[in-house]
Amino acid sequence: MPGNIKSIRKEDLKPGMYVQSYGLGTFTDPLVEVGRFIESYDDIIKYLPDDTAKVEILTDKALSEKNEIRSERPKRSAEQAAQELSAALPEARRIHEEALDYARKFIQDVKDGKIIEVEEAEPMIGKVIDSISTNGAAALTLAFLKRYDEYTYTHCINVNLYSLLLGKALGLERKQLEKLGIAAMFHDVGKGRVPNKVLNKPGKLTEQEFEVMKGHSMQGLNVLKEVRGLDLSILRGVVEHHERYGGNGYPRQLKGEEIHPFGRMIAIADVYDALTSVRVYKEAMTPAKTLSLMFKWKGTDFDPAYLNRFIRIMGIYPPGTMVQLEDKRFALVLETNESSPLKPKVKILFNRRMQPVQSECIDLATFRKDGNELKVLRQPDPSELGIDLKQLARFLV
Repeated sequence: MPGNIKSIRKEDLKPGMYVQSYGLGTFTDPLVEVGRFIESYDDIIKYLPDDTAKVEILTDKALSEKNEIRSERPKRSAEQAAQELSAALPEARRIHEEALDYARKFIQDVKDGKIIEVEEAEPMIGKVIDSISTNGAAALTLAFLKRYDEYTYTHCINVNLYSLLLGKALGLERKQLEKLGIAAMFHDVGKGRVPNKVLNKPGKLTEQEFEVMKGHSMQGLNVLKEVRGLDLSILRGVVEHHERYGGNGYPRQLKGEEIHPFGRMIAIADVYDALTSVRVYKEAMTPAKTLSLMFKWKGTDFDPAYLNRFIRIMGIYPPGTMVQLEDKRFALVLETNESSPLKPKVKILFNRRMQPVQSECIDLATFRKDGNELKVLRQPDPSELGIDLKQLARFLV
């Protein structure tokens, strides 16, 4: 452990200290990077869960006394989260549909051998950036209430969304986010030149077919080279999104930070959306199971710091997904709690028999009944409940 990092008990934390992280670094107790000064005792409550035992602080960083104490806004309630989500959904849906239309167009253009109009994507990507800045939960909700019969198109949109959320959390400035968004939107553009019999094959690919499929990264470069003025970072993001942190990816077997940051970000978003989506050859995996699996690949497939941050912003139970609580009731996730990934804000909709009940919005991070907290029991597969996720949005308005 570097000399400037010190592990202390949570009760010894004081305003003015710089908290680097907390957690054990496991999937159920992930290492959460706080990366901020504690400016008031309210911050301790805001950024650290009740059950936190120890935190890591940087001993060479401290606030001056005049900046130590500052009041914070009250924490947003689950009811407020539900109201803001409901208000933001119509605009998020409009942007989502606009992006879907564009995805259909540019993919068809590639199949027809046309030069794609990248500049048409720029205003739409700007709207996505604005949307996640206004209410990221609304955009994520639509990502999970997606149309499973349009995977080719929704995959482009969702990878764009997840990449931008990660880039924003990593502190990218607007211009960089715009470039990242373009790279993410077009990351699979080379698949337009992969034969349909390979691209849509329901069974396992042969070794030869897999080599053809792997060629889509370089095919993407060939498509985008025809577009004038594209930044090199965009091209590298497209070409390198199948490189792996441990060096076992393709097309060039790059390793670690040899891979462009855009490639490392898009790799995480790409795999996450692929695993949580229904395909012709597989069922969707729940977000919790997906992140658990990806966590095992941290350092081999994915940049560890990027994946830790992705887990934190997405939450183990993302907005728009269903959970079953310990009291057996079913709820729709409204918003994640970054400091408590296992305790989202939820809206209870059904009893244990999947019968509608009077809705109730609760924050699992703070909810107590008779002194007891309420936890998530599991994240069910909606198909096993006979639920059409596309219809769940009506419960949010």
